[in-house]
Amino acid sequence: MMRPVRGCGMRCSVGFLQRRSLVGCELLKTEFQRRRLDGCCNLYRTDILGHYGCVNAIEFSNNGGQWLVSGGDDRRVLLWHMEKAIHSRAKPVKLKGEHLSNIFCLAFDSTNTRVFSGGNDEQVILHDVERGETLNVFLHDDAVYGLSVSPVNDNVFASSSDDGRVLIWDTREPPHGEPFCLANYPSAFHSVMFNPVEPRLLATANSKEGVGLWDIRKPRSSLLRYGGSLSLQSAMSVRFNSAGTQLLALRRRLPPVLYELHSRLPSFQFDNQGYFNSCTMKSCCFAGDRDQYILSGSDDFNLYMWKIPKDPEAGMKVRERRRRVYYIGERNSWTSVSGEQLEEIFSLFLSLGACDITFRNTERILHKRKDVSFKALPASRN
Repeated sequence: MMRPVRGCGMRCSVGFLQRRSLVGCELLKTEFQRRRLDGCCNLYRTDILGHYGCVNAIEFSNNGGQWLVSGGDDRRVLLWHMEKAIHSRAKPVKLKGEHLSNIFCLAFDSTNTRVFSGGNDEQVILHDVERGETLNVFLHDDAVYGLSVSPVNDNVFASSSDDGRVLIWDTREPPHGEPFCLANYPSAFHSVMFNPVEPRLLATANSKEGVGLWDIRKPRSSLLRYGGSLSLQSAMSVRFNSAGTQLLALRRRLPPVLYELHSRLPSFQFDNQGYFNSCTMKSCCFAGDRDQYILSGSDDFNLYMWKIPKDPEAGMKVRERRRRVYYIGERNSWTSVSGEQLEEIFSLFLSLGACDITFRNTERILHKRKDVSFKALPASRN
């Protein structure tokens, strides 16, 4: 029987190397990354330069996050090799298909061989990753805000747009054909996502109707409206966890909220004294190898990170945080988050250290817009 290693623990790099040399277990790397992320006080940052305008959308590739795709106001879709980009060893690849206006959303298919991009020019472009060529163009009637590829069929994707419709497309059909309409509201849909385990289910975030769950077999009528008596809240982002059992949603002027899949009432609401969500469009996501964290951006230009309590009786409001900057993307084995700044760069954050460092933000001007007002969510549990 092997004696436990003395000295540095698994949060220390030396301790990890000692354990790996003695035990040689592949799971040690995952456990090491998990403990480092859980114990760090801040996140390492590096700026990745490439765009000429605001970066509005980023997406990690599936199965490890080897690639990152980004798009923004310069209308270009850039493909980054993450290891090379972090160490500034390579420039991004510009995909040949270029939008006519701002890009708002991106998505990889399951094999990471194709990328979907949508934006203000009322179209979705399908790109070939290896050759950079445009494979197809799918025209919409208004700006496209959200994209999601079916987890079981790479030829099927969903789009949400400003015209209040959620459409299901099949890339094998003629691009001028009529897509399947899952939802049709007078107000804009800002986000859509397939359930990764139950692909017949989709979640949406609507600017006036809030967060909803839909079944592709029963179009035009949602299965569930999340939020209880306050379900008609302006929502801008929604995400499933990898198991498809939980929904994370972001509502205007309110902090992120977590729902169990089949429960109208929230399990937890995540807040902090410095967190504020009023002036700009933002997104939220799960993070960590077990989806044990949630993240969202704030109007103070910081990224806030909360750990989901294991105890369901822990109380609804969770107030711990970690921080820095704006739009978040995350994929499976990358224990990382990404930040969008309203300038010509975007930043990648990795949990590499446990030092307590505070990044100073340069001064920025906030441009306020008219928002839908509603009452704050009460601190009650399901």
